[in-house]
Amino acid sequence: MRAPCDIVYVGDNANMPYGNRPFSEIVSLAGRMLDMLSEHEVEVVAIACNTISATVEHLRPLSKVPLVDIISPAAEALARRGEPDVGLFATEFTVKSGLHAKRVGELNPAVKVHGVSSPRLAALIDGAIGDEKAIRDEIASMLEKLASLHPVTTVLLGCTHYPIVMEIFKSLAPDIAFIDPADLQADEVMRLLRQGGHSETFDTEALNMAHAEVSGAARAAAPSLEIITSGIPDSYRRIMQRLGIPEAQSIRRLEA
Repeated sequence: MRAPCDIVYVGDNANMPYGNRPFSEIVSLAGRMLDMLSEHEVEVVAIACNTISATVEHLRPLSKVPLVDIISPAAEALARRGEPDVGLFATEFTVKSGLHAKRVGELNPAVKVHGVSSPRLAALIDGAIGDEKAIRDEIASMLEKLASLHPVTTVLLGCTHYPIVMEIFKSLAPDIAFIDPADLQADEVMRLLRQGGHSETFDTEALNMAHAEVSGAARAAAPSLEIITSGIPDSYRRIMQRLGIPEAQSIRRLEA
């Protein structure tokens, strides 16, 4: 069981989806969020965004604390499943980066990753969570494209927004196992916090988010959650309610 910890979550919603932006702009925007988190004296930064995670090696020099990306734990999970072909749903940048396939191949060369991107699903989920038809249509299109590439029984949801509508994925493809790597990333964050945030053995395989971040060592008291967003605060309230996340102590606007 994980101990509670204080969380400061930074979401640059006004500039999303990052997956449609050029590399240099992604690094610049992510660097701005890292600067903001450093002002909160955080101990670990968890990069919940897969797109930002694909640039993590360029972000490490900008951070004084460990960065825990979301791609590494996912790649390890796919490599261990023992399936020769697996699917990946993600943003255009994440799929084009080929990082999931690269890391899976390093761990298990027998596994091939078939990626399908969407330029609009993350934005649909973030801004129009009530428009289920549009979301279902986009997911159905992605499933159709994946089926044309190769039949698979496992698909990694390589965008942090996608698990928010996990029930839609499952209803449209009940025979496919959809993987959400968030729990694996959270375990690595807690491991680093127990070590005081500075691990001698921490490396590029030791998992990584620059949207979110975890502040302070584990505490017995009730943890706090502060959300800073460049987007619309109400969108967070709707998504948190949908996921059963307790209300944040504060949700404030960040200049876009």
